Amino acid sequence: MKYKFYFIQFIFYTKFISFYRYFILFLLTITVSGCLSYVSKINDEMVLVPEGLFIMGFNIDNIEEWGDTDEEPVHKIFLKSYYIDRYEVNASKFSKFLNLHKNKAPLYFETGSGVTIEKIDNLFRPRLGLNNYPANRISWYGANAYCRSVNKRLPTEAEWEKAARGTGARLFPWGDEFPSNNRATFRRKFNILGFKALESVDSMPKGRSPYGAHHMAGNVWEWVNDWYQDSYYEVSPSSNPKGPESGTSKVLRGGNWYYKAYYMRTTYRFNDKPDVFKNWQGFRCAQNLGH
Repeated sequence: MKYKFYFIQFIFYTKFISFYRYFILFLLTITVSGCLSYVSKINDEMVLVPEGLFIMGFNIDNIEEWGDTDEEPVHKIFLKSYYIDRYEVNASKFSKFLNLHKNKAPLYFETGSGVTIEKIDNLFRPRLGLNNYPANRISWYGANAYCRSVNKRLPTEAEWEKAARGTGARLFPWGDEFPSNNRATFRRKFNILGFKALESVDSMPKGRSPYGAHHMAGNVWEWVNDWYQDSYYEVSPSSNPKGPESGTSKVLRGGNWYYKAYYMRTTYRFNDKPDVFKNWQGFRCAQNLGH
């Protein structure tokens, strides 16, 4: 009887351990599946820019005589890992945001003949066929508010530049080759082409940045978080710079559908007052890792 009791105990503990192992395996499976699902969602909407150094700025002493003094000095910057939107925010998403914030819409957006969003019967909506075209004529305040509404933020100027050029010194997001209309919307006249001067935000894969972001040259100028200061690179911190503490205008990057190649360079710094509305203004968002 004594040995029979020990044998029964052995069988019970064996089954218990086996059940426990399978239970733990089950928990791990659903946890990993959930994580993978989240990562997959992030990867669909955003691209990961890993931490590390990159070269920021442009040496204006060159044969082409390209570059402006506010792009100097060339300097190395360390950035923590972050996500940035794979695509510019489109007319469909921004229309929904405006309809949820109608009382503040006049601060965020202005309608017009060359704008991908229209207002009819007090509702904002994309123009016919332009759902996935970049939202445009948006103030910095509108871009900033939208990003925060989706638990993201505007990228810093340094984050935008690294996402556009990578860790090297690419002249354009795809490399150093001169722009062409299969890589970016380039020297297109809106008064002739209308909205065909732009492209859908997920188009032109040949023009993607090293991390897979579309239209970081052309389509619309993109607001970033930083205040503009022409001499900022002379005093910029070498790690995770956030721009000057104050200013009168905000930085935009990436050129637009009409501008020439000079302005589409990954290092070119444009700026405008945060409350103005122009047809070429758009944006994309960023997000901290592990948000």
